Amino acid sequence: MRVHDRDVEIGVAGRLLRGRLSVPERASGLVLLATDGVGQDSHRSSHVVRVLHDSALGTLSLELRTAEEELAQEWTLREGSNVELVAHRLEVARDWLQRDESLSLLPVGYLGSGLGAAAALVAAAHQPRGVQAIVTFGGRPDMAGEFVSDVRVPTLLLAPAEDADRVALHRRVFDSLRARKALQLVEGATRGFPETAPLVAAARMAAAWFSDCFRAVAGPGVLEWTGEPSTP
Repeated sequence: MRVHDRDVEIGVAGRLLRGRLSVPERASGLVLLATDGVGQDSHRSSHVVRVLHDSALGTLSLELRTAEEELAQEWTLREGSNVELVAHRLEVARDWLQRDESLSLLPVGYLGSGLGAAAALVAAAHQPRGVQAIVTFGGRPDMAGEFVSDVRVPTLLLAPAEDADRVALHRRVFDSLRARKALQLVEGATRGFPETAPLVAAARMAAAWFSDCFRAVAGPGVLEWTGEPSTP
């Protein structure tokens, strides 16, 4: 399947966030990746993106931190830190996608890992009709706090089965969700999904969830995409 790629820049609060928009021909939906995109997260994202593209799902991989923020080693580590900031950037990116006429008919979902797992839930709570599906890929969805119960978007939580602490926190988040939801323990996976086979299995679960949710809302929203931005 041919995939059209282009580099993008999205302005938010006086800053430019760089990203990569990749859309297969006859895409059936778009997934906005809320990941760090560095180190282990980059390894995970490359596998996940490939599986999503094979399932006719486009992706927007956005660098959710500026160059200055990249230098702050503790940026994603402080309890509760920056979740709202990242959530706002996700919301802006989602609105940016909707302004592109060639993409605006496609349903959109969030896939979050690390801090992005919480940010995806917060963004969905802020914009109840903003996206049509969420997948949290490990990470810390519990850091969304009280916003979890405000999420009205179908949500799949993927948890590493070999990490008892992470399984427990994912169960707590699952119990707090009020919309359509599922919790999948990924066998053989430890924290961060460093193992390739469980990672690919989880990516396929994510693709299936997005495809199922998007089919429910998309109607005729399957289109040919040339890779060129539309005129606003």
